[in-house]
Amino acid sequence: MNIDDVGDPAGRPVVYLHGGGDSRLSRHPDDSIAAELGVRLLAVDRCGPAVRGRTLRSCAEDVVAALPVPRFAVVGWSAGGPHALAVAAVAPERVTRVALVASMPPPDGVGALPGDVRKVMRVARVSPRVAARALESWGRRPTPPTGSALTDDAYGHGRIEAFRSGGLWLARELAYLGRPWDFELGDVRVPVTLWWGDRDTVCPPSIARDFERRLPNATLRLVDDTHQILFSRWREILQEAAG
Repeated sequence: MNIDDVGDPAGRPVVYLHGGGDSRLSRHPDDSIAAELGVRLLAVDRCGPAVRGRTLRSCAEDVVAALPVPRFAVVGWSAGGPHALAVAAVAPERVTRVALVASMPPPDGVGALPGDVRKVMRVARVSPRVAARALESWGRRPTPPTGSALTDDAYGHGRIEAFRSGGLWLARELAYLGRPWDFELGDVRVPVTLWWGDRDTVCPPSIARDFERRLPNATLRLVDDTHQILFSRWREILQEAAG
């Protein structure tokens, strides 16, 4: 499990969990932002060789076991959002707070996702290798604009890194994200901030409102932005997550 350990080495630890089809490099590339905020940023890869039998909970347990810090906040973007919640559920004594950034929904909310995402999630549950080929083709498309050339470039490099070992890891991940999660949302007792763009067409704001209702301690921050809100609001997200 690759981890970029950047920012302020003595700072408040914040773990970053990337989206689906992305990698630890799919973040704002200026790590001096974390340093200026007094944040030790730990960006964790889930991409790479596929792990047979992995579940959302077991992935979270692997992340927690790999971290070199005793307590930390967690930021999860898109498909990283459910993983951030899972980390908070399996390690409540170690997680200080969670930021969900344009997160994918629980399985009963998948109907809010675009049709092509729902389709590949269905295929992945039946035939992950077939889904992997489709995902690899999708991964060769240009990444959507993020608002600046600097972050556009980082997003593109993060996508290349994500598929370096193929797309089977992502197919298996989408399969387990579409099955019942092996923890309860009510298990996440720490404060959760829901960062959402009101123009997000990938994970629309209805998903955020559902999380707001179902999580015990959630606050919604709905702003004028898209699914790429992670890049444009990076400083604000890190600052609030670090407390």
